[in-house]
Amino acid sequence: MSDNSNELVIWRSMLEVGASLTAHLSPTLRYYENKTGIGGWSWFTLLRVRAFEPTPTTIEGLLLLSPYDSAGRYRPHLNQALKQAYLLEQPTGTFCLTDTGRLAVDQFIADLRAVMVAFDPLSLQEGGRLAHCLKRLVQASLLVLPAAAPAAITHSYRLMPDRSPSLPFIEQCISCLAAYRDDCHIAAWQPGGLAGPALEALTLLIRGRADSLQSLHVQLVRRAQPRQAYRAALVELRERGYIEGPDDALIATEPGRDYRQQVEEETDRLFFKPWAGLDESELNDVHDLLILLGDGLQREDHKPNGLL
Repeated sequence: MSDNSNELVIWRSMLEVGASLTAHLSPTLRYYENKTGIGGWSWFTLLRVRAFEPTPTTIEGLLLLSPYDSAGRYRPHLNQALKQAYLLEQPTGTFCLTDTGRLAVDQFIADLRAVMVAFDPLSLQEGGRLAHCLKRLVQASLLVLPAAAPAAITHSYRLMPDRSPSLPFIEQCISCLAAYRDDCHIAAWQPGGLAGPALEALTLLIRGRADSLQSLHVQLVRRAQPRQAYRAALVELRERGYIEGPDDALIATEPGRDYRQQVEEETDRLFFKPWAGLDESELNDVHDLLILLGDGLQREDHKPNGLL
């Protein structure tokens, strides 16, 4: 276990809360998809465009935040929003929200947050304490942005709501911290020159989720990368000695496993550095409140059952 073992437990509790919240918000996402014809990931793309404002969005800018994807992942979702007149594309290749699109995105955010308020299991005092501590973690993270990282946390922070009611604020804090972990992860591996698809391929091979070029392509189809991108990734990994074997029987080597572990440890080091601002009792309180929140979201009377 690393020196950040306590922080890792707390972080995993945050991720579990995030997953529970996503389940509760699914009916609202389906409602919006049926109402507008715009799917969930397209709404996620629109949220990113909103967070880029006042700077226009480019596909290149989106890919900086997610270096594992291809332009082909974003283009269909942008086209869907263009078709609904939510976006405007400039000849320079930039995208910006129309007035109609901005109103729709803001209403989408407001509806999701209204759902959170409706099923918040924490008391006013409990929610206030958790919000206070998470705000301190987010603000401390904003002051220690990793070098050579895209600062995804700054985009997420632009969507931060008021502190009251507390659950939407807590959810956005967790989103900010997730974005910051992405920043730290990119800062941990990208300076070494490895391409995004190569790192992700190595990760899946180590975790036993893929063992061939074909299975990699199937597992990562959401990235919309061409098969050739993963073929090139395997060449890159072989040249570094991180994998061995033919394309239909791939194995991660010990140097490959060591490298991936180093990336994870550096990610943790960067990510948890700002957490030093909370003492042990405050971190324990955060953990206890996250467990309380997570348990409350799992109760039968908090099962998702509609838009609001």
